[in-house]
Amino acid sequence: MKIENYSFTLEDTLIHVPMISYRHFTEPLPRHSHSKNAFELHYVTAGKGFVVLENQTFPLSPGVLYITGPNIAHEQIPDESESLTEFGLFFLISESESNSPLADQFIKHDLWLGDAGKEIDALAQAILWEKTNQKPGYRQKIPLLLAELMIECVRNFVSDGKIYDNKLPVPSNKLSVHLLQEENTLLVIDEIFLCRYADITLEQLADSIGLSTRQAQRLLEKNYNKSFSSMKLEARMAAAETLLRNSSLKITEISNRIGYSSIEHFSNAFKKFYKVSPGQYRKI
Repeated sequence: MKIENYSFTLEDTLIHVPMISYRHFTEPLPRHSHSKNAFELHYVTAGKGFVVLENQTFPLSPGVLYITGPNIAHEQIPDESESLTEFGLFFLISESESNSPLADQFIKHDLWLGDAGKEIDALAQAILWEKTNQKPGYRQKIPLLLAELMIECVRNFVSDGKIYDNKLPVPSNKLSVHLLQEENTLLVIDEIFLCRYADITLEQLADSIGLSTRQAQRLLEKNYNKSFSSMKLEARMAAAETLLRNSSLKITEISNRIGYSSIEHFSNAFKKFYKVSPGQYRKI
């Protein structure tokens, strides 16, 4: 996974963007959340589906923008006949000693969904063009476009159009070089458990983030309060739940897809985790 590391300021607050993505989703994205100080912006450019934000469901269609902050559980379900395409940003917000109304709006709106508007659409296209073509000066221009995009987001927050809002306290830690390195590592971990939950091992995870297995385990316990095996199980179960609710796959196919060697092993694990069998869960 490539870490891009674009940084800029909103007034006196440092914003760090380690990932800009443009993805086509043909399968459900299981429920997940991100670590402290981390935010994710999702802008739907094509297709249909819905997103589950903290157990509330909202329809997705072109032009919808939603933002999820630290520890906000979310999952995305594309329509079976019309899959979703999404422009995404993963970003970190530092704590500033100075008054920064723009950054404060992002911190307050850690969970928001609404219409993006023409300005955000144009800026997303410009960012992707610069990122793809890499013309001279693109690394200087992309942060400027990112800052402009986030200003447009803030204007959406304070407009009458917002339909979902929650508040987040100011992060307690300032952004430092060490913190940026750690958050980049946590971003890689989040992506691994989101995409490789079926077969990832602790050794492979440790190798991906450049740590020993003992160091990797300590990092998980420090930032997630969970062991590797617990995080892998939760990722598998979240994927299984999503597929049971939103696909026509047979239970045997789901078991194979999420990495279980037998349907019996999967069924026992699912029942222990959710207190109900996969078949019963599908009927609820």
